[in-house]
Amino acid sequence: MSSQINQFIKEVEKAMLLLNKKFSHEFKFLDIQLALAEHYGYSPEDSTKTASHNLTADKIFEILKDHDFKLPDESETVELDESILPEGALQRLDEQTIKSKGEIWVIHKYDKDPFPSNPHAHNEQTGQKLDLSNGDLYDGKNNYQGKNISKKDLLLLRSKVKKIALPTLSV
Repeated sequence: MSSQINQFIKEVEKAMLLLNKKFSHEFKFLDIQLALAEHYGYSPEDSTKTASHNLTADKIFEILKDHDFKLPDESETVELDESILPEGALQRLDEQTIKSKGEIWVIHKYDKDPFPSNPHAHNEQTGQKLDLSNGDLYDGKNNYQGKNISKKDLLLLRSKVKKIALPTLSV
């Protein structure tokens, strides 16, 4: 039995290298074991039963290559002083990112959620939404925050929007 477990460990470690490369993520042994348990219908507590399937690294990879590992969003925003895109490069016209007073706001022309205004701005750091018609702030779950930004700041932000039509100002 221990030789079967040792062989399983070796095969999972080989498969882990393939999966790390495919997903650009550093998996741990337990990530693979739990994903295999899910595939075979075992509970997490019974995940050690996956060792009894005599899987090769290639078979593990085949089983898990399309698995939803629910990886966290690992993104980073990098701000450059000047654009590095070549002149005439295509740019998105349905989204605009505004950097103002150290904050980053993103406006989607075709946001699937038209609340609180259509369009509205999303704060990259806090997840708050800004009503671009009156400056009201909402949390990510559409709950009013009990405050709004000043008219001066709202006008400043709105003045930086060049590509997207804004809602009528109501302040």
